[in-house]
Amino acid sequence: MSDPLHDSALVAADAIGDVIEHWGFRKALGRVWTVLYLEDVPLSAAEIAERLSMSAGAVSTTLGELQRWGVAKRVWKPGQRKEFYEAETDFWKMISRVVNERERALAQRIRARLEEATEMAYDAPRSSRRSHVTERLKRLVSFALVAQTVIDSFVVSQRADFQKFGNLLSFAREKVARRR
Repeated sequence: MSDPLHDSALVAADAIGDVIEHWGFRKALGRVWTVLYLEDVPLSAAEIAERLSMSAGAVSTTLGELQRWGVAKRVWKPGQRKEFYEAETDFWKMISRVVNERERALAQRIRARLEEATEMAYDAPRSSRRSHVTERLKRLVSFALVAQTVIDSFVVSQRADFQKFGNLLSFAREKVARRR
């Protein structure tokens, strides 16, 4: 006989697994986190493995990775020798950590490369093509600066409020233009 709560947890685990996989992580991370999140008590690795039909090794590896990302933690139950796990429940805390460690670094690298490309373009002989390319590169740098500022603001505030960035693109363009 089917257990509706167990079945719903598996559907949810697969859905969150798909989202996590889309972000470039392993699907198992989303599935294990979801099972932990939906429980009102910490689970052992063996319980997780049984619920998700995963091997003990796969669950162990997944739990280690979830702990490194700060989205699951090990807890102890008095009188138990087994290790138990529970999910982080603060979505903004989890998302901001990923954004801080991945997207923020990516935005910084992209901006630096675009600034390098702009400098290289300035070394070309003066021409209308050079003017066109450098102007377009400056616009890309401005956009990268806006993206970096939005990411930094999100990480610090753990909120996504884009209203205060309304005029930032023109400010960023002016800032890049002043550098020249």
